[in-house]
Amino acid sequence: MMPLAPIGKKEFGSAQSGKRAMVGFAVIFLVLLIGVIAMVVLLQPQGGSDTNPPPLQETHSLDTMQVMPAPSPPDTEPPPVPEKKPVDFVLEPGPQASCGLTCRQLTPTITNTGDDTAHNVCINLVVSNSNGDVIFLNGAPAISQCVGDIAGRESRSEPIVIDADCGFLASKCIRQTLTLQTRVTSDERTVQFPDQMIAV
Repeated sequence: MMPLAPIGKKEFGSAQSGKRAMVGFAVIFLVLLIGVIAMVVLLQPQGGSDTNPPPLQETHSLDTMQVMPAPSPPDTEPPPVPEKKPVDFVLEPGPQASCGLTCRQLTPTITNTGDDTAHNVCINLVVSNSNGDVIFLNGAPAISQCVGDIAGRESRSEPIVIDADCGFLASKCIRQTLTLQTRVTSDERTVQFPDQMIAV
């Protein structure tokens, strides 16, 4: 039988094992405390945002992605280009001045109303009396006086002296109404104008 230890004295071995148990409990408590704190921190929402995690963004492959066509511009047609107006003529007879019994001086004005230039423009005049007889002008059955080229939208005035050959004693012109026929010609166009009456 082992002798009893004196009162007030503990064995060295039992004191060491008690300290070890206390240290073990303390370590376990600290580990549990740290784990609880970590769980609380991880479960708290960050920045006051919703607790729900953001939805995952969908990813599309190039094969399944649909390419939307670019919006078409509004249906606006360009303004129509105005067509060029061809050569045409307007004739203003102008005033008549008497230069004798059967002589008249005319100053007609020719206007090219087209957009293109009229080349080799000429004024052709023929005079006939009330009986239909052709009256020679300046010794010829007709007068052709050329004024050259007239650009588009431009005008040209040309004085013309008409000396009518009315025959013996002016019988073809006296008490007759002479009809002046005027025609304007160019390389591009010929225009016949209304007759002009000349009283003798």
